[in-house]
Amino acid sequence: MVADNYGEWNWGDIEKTDISPSWVGGDGIFTEGTDSSGNAVFRRVFTQESRPYSSPFESIATMMKAAGSLGISPKILAIDGQTIIMERIPKNWRNAKLDELRNPYVLWSVLEQHRRIHELSEESVKGVMKRDLIEDVYGMRDLYKHTGKTLPREVDALLKQLDPFIKKVDEFHEPAVPCHGDGAASNILIDPSPEAGNVSMPMLTGWTVSGVMDPLEEAGSVLAEVGPFCGTPAQLITGLGLPASTLPVAQVFGILEDLYWALIGLWRSATTETPEIDFAKYGLWRLTKARNQMVLPFGPAAWLERL
Repeated sequence: MVADNYGEWNWGDIEKTDISPSWVGGDGIFTEGTDSSGNAVFRRVFTQESRPYSSPFESIATMMKAAGSLGISPKILAIDGQTIIMERIPKNWRNAKLDELRNPYVLWSVLEQHRRIHELSEESVKGVMKRDLIEDVYGMRDLYKHTGKTLPREVDALLKQLDPFIKKVDEFHEPAVPCHGDGAASNILIDPSPEAGNVSMPMLTGWTVSGVMDPLEEAGSVLAEVGPFCGTPAQLITGLGLPASTLPVAQVFGILEDLYWALIGLWRSATTETPEIDFAKYGLWRLTKARNQMVLPFGPAAWLERL
């Protein structure tokens, strides 16, 4: 395929986006089409409104290309400007729903795909952005405050509770590795009705915040999404190839992850004039999740008090 020759693609209508409660297609324009041979393809155009929180396009494209070559993500066919064209997986595949991660095969297969990303070679991810979740949270907090809107009190209240950890975070870091970075169920592609004896591994999509980071930050994202619903948190940590002893650290990162996306949603709501998606609803949902993670019986509150 020639990346800058769009005459060979035939495109259909722009796909609608949705958001309840997971953010689906909120940071791009998506269209289905075919190549010159009639093969199904899928195009994603990264839009400018995501730039304050997303990794640079080149970083995202590098991660998607490396993952696609291993079957972790759909295979990339062409990259041009802010556009990525990839193979269209079969129509029966779709974004996962949270309750489907109760299936042990699906959940552990997803964790395995995350581990495979962690093992990508330095050469394959050369130029990928380094990310730091704490810096991201405070940066998005400042960006939201610049809109002139009132910051929900729960944001600073939670950050105050997490302050003992934030001050000592360097004591708890794991070595940085390539990470998908977003454990939302909507970022998992599954075949919900595979033929008998033909079970396919899930794929990952939604690489907006991918990068080189502490894998415990990604573990926190997974815990924030599935921890209260699917399996015990310690099993999820070991399923990602991390020591079980790091569970409290991952739980705190999970709260920070929810805070980050809460602020993104609220900021998008404040800066989007005619939103097709209820970003405020999404932001408040993630803020509620952050607060609930702190008060869960198996949450990190007691561990934080001992720091």
